[in-house]
Amino acid sequence: MYHSLYIHVPFCSGGKCDYCAFYSIGDSTPELREKYLNRLEEEFTEHASECAPLRSIFVGGGTPSALATEELSQLLGAVRRNFTLTPDCEWSMEANPDSLTMEKLHAALEGGVSRLSLGVQSFQPHLRERLGRRGSLETLPELVAQARKLGLPKLNFDLIYDIPGQTLPDWDSDLHAALSLSPEHLSCYSLIFEENTPLSRRLKPPVDDEFFLQCWHHNDDLLAAHGLPRYEISNFAAQENRCRHNWEIWHGQTYLGCGPAAVSFDGEDRPANPADLTAWLDHAPPTHDHLAPDARRREIFAFAFRTVVGWTWELLDKTLGLTQKDLANRPEIQSLIGQNWIILDNSGIRPTPRGLIFNDQLLEALL
Repeated sequence: MYHSLYIHVPFCSGGKCDYCAFYSIGDSTPELREKYLNRLEEEFTEHASECAPLRSIFVGGGTPSALATEELSQLLGAVRRNFTLTPDCEWSMEANPDSLTMEKLHAALEGGVSRLSLGVQSFQPHLRERLGRRGSLETLPELVAQARKLGLPKLNFDLIYDIPGQTLPDWDSDLHAALSLSPEHLSCYSLIFEENTPLSRRLKPPVDDEFFLQCWHHNDDLLAAHGLPRYEISNFAAQENRCRHNWEIWHGQTYLGCGPAAVSFDGEDRPANPADLTAWLDHAPPTHDHLAPDARRREIFAFAFRTVVGWTWELLDKTLGLTQKDLANRPEIQSLIGQNWIILDNSGIRPTPRGLIFNDQLLEALL
């Protein structure tokens, strides 16, 4: 059974940002968006019986706030018509401040959204221009104030650092600007130069990690002092404000993905919808990522090492049937402990600070 739901909205207002490699289209018509919403509800209806009461919902993209107000209401209503939600279901929605009007904000919160994630990336015009970030932050303070007035309990900002030409004072200024708006959560991403994006064609990535490491450590120091400790490679929040959807997926939760390019996970298989709106509208079948059971267990085990706490023994036993005794004497685990990649003690097994910073290498070793 699926316990979480991800919905991919493949539209962006006025074109894609230069750094983005997620599947989306920059322009759409009301007719195309209507076809998308009708097909999406078909997909909901098709899979609703495979879902337990949903613990989390995440509406991402693309840009969900690129939908018109009535379209956004239609999408959120379709979720409620087709799925049962747990009483404390956490419902996240991504939005860009320039396309999130007051009317759309009202529609989102009335529709059930309890966690809003706003794509800011940087508060500084010269860095937004360097990123090729579209849109404006002119309405952001008013949006935040209105969201709080309407009772929004959880707010996140997405920020990007390690931008060519950025300085540590630049990054510190962005962090303080975000903190001044009192978010419960911050996502701080190191810039990735994805292949075949406009950004990768006009800028070169940094030649060393010195500035990245300065920003990484500054994130830990500053955000922890403001009650937002790191809990995952790029995410900062008090325990009660962690993004439930992502946290549970990092620890093996099953989830249904709907919309073009959306991926599902049923505990064994990962079907992926085509990353093409036309193909998805035409009911093209998903591709399937099949792994042998042992390889899939290893993947689930490794993915939790994105988080600071990794696995507690209780959760690891519940999820994968593994205990401290099972792992303590394994040569590959002892090797990673000896290399200062992971820690194993009576509370669980988790990455060291070094294992978090160089997480790609750690996950490769675990896999």
